[in-house]
Amino acid sequence: MIALLLLQIIFFVGYYVMGIIFGLFKIFLSLMKFKNLAISTLCNRIPIEDRKKVVIVGGGFSGSIVAQKLENDYQVTLIDTKDFFEFTPSILRTIVEPQHVKKIQILHSHYLKHTNVIQKEVLGVQSREVILDDRSVEFDYLVINSGSSYNSPFKESSVVSSARANTLRENYYHIRKLKRILIIGGGIVGVELAAEIVDHFKGKEVTIVHSQSKLMNRFPKKAIRYTEEFLQKRGVKLIYNERVVAHRGQTFITDQGSEIIAEQAFLCTGIAPNSNFIKNSYPDAISENGYIKANDQLQMAGTTFYRNIFVSGDVLHVREEKLAQTAECTASIVVNNINAMESRCENKMQSYKPFAKPVLISLGKYTAIFVYKDYSITGFLPALLKQAVEFKTMVRY
Repeated sequence: MIALLLLQIIFFVGYYVMGIIFGLFKIFLSLMKFKNLAISTLCNRIPIEDRKKVVIVGGGFSGSIVAQKLENDYQVTLIDTKDFFEFTPSILRTIVEPQHVKKIQILHSHYLKHTNVIQKEVLGVQSREVILDDRSVEFDYLVINSGSSYNSPFKESSVVSSARANTLRENYYHIRKLKRILIIGGGIVGVELAAEIVDHFKGKEVTIVHSQSKLMNRFPKKAIRYTEEFLQKRGVKLIYNERVVAHRGQTFITDQGSEIIAEQAFLCTGIAPNSNFIKNSYPDAISENGYIKANDQLQMAGTTFYRNIFVSGDVLHVREEKLAQTAECTASIVVNNINAMESRCENKMQSYKPFAKPVLISLGKYTAIFVYKDYSITGFLPALLKQAVEFKTMVRY
């Protein structure tokens, strides 16, 4: 008990110190933005109405960065199904701390001062225009960062998607009353959600059903073992090599015939790329798993490549973990390559090659796992590091 109290005090002090440091960092970034805007205003002699039109589909990590970096030199339009940016690595915290949503969401209109933001779903793409339900939007360059979503086979309200903070936050008061909870999927999201619940709420019967033989099966053995011990110590039941295929009321049935009683299930598997809107016009650019193919310069590619259409973020067809860092890296390359094409310096275009990136996995508020390649560090310090990453990201907006 004393150790936990001491841990909380250290965590609070660290959180407070990070707040001061990144507050100063935010002031520095604001000054840099003002400087860049001034330089752009003085150097860019092209009237706004004559500048090239850049349309960005999706306002996640990748889309928001592209919009921020291009809005002073182009006519930028951001089309997103929501009107805010969300720090998705922290959305699972909102199921136990609903107020945390204020720290990880910010309106697009708050950080984009020269971008036309349209809150709509994209229905299709033609060679020079994006199709919405009530209009079309012309572009000279299109950047597709449409991300991914959970493709739930269950339509009933007893199964909740874990993809959005607002959805999880609304379940906070409901979950307090529940006794039995089922989590479908034992990847990073399923593990983090289970850990948040058992770390915050006492007396919950949580079960994870996972189709593989171990949790987070692509990670080092040390990380997997630590995760299993953490969850089982807190009473989480782990069921391996089974899939939930149906349910009747509060009884969920697996493909092996197991029956799990749960008042609420959370779907943490079945992620599908959001690429349906380009399938009709560019079927050759869609991979067999639904991701959008691109060349090394991130220009959309099928039987040929499309010079003025770029792809980045989770929807990009590339063999690596779908991480915020990947989205940010690909966004920077897209920005560079659009500027290179506009300045007729295509020899300065950059290529993207997948590379190993560190991953932070939360196990409740005060414990986490840091993973890089085959190495892993567990405990309090990775938890503090994840808070630092959240701070660092949000001060940019």
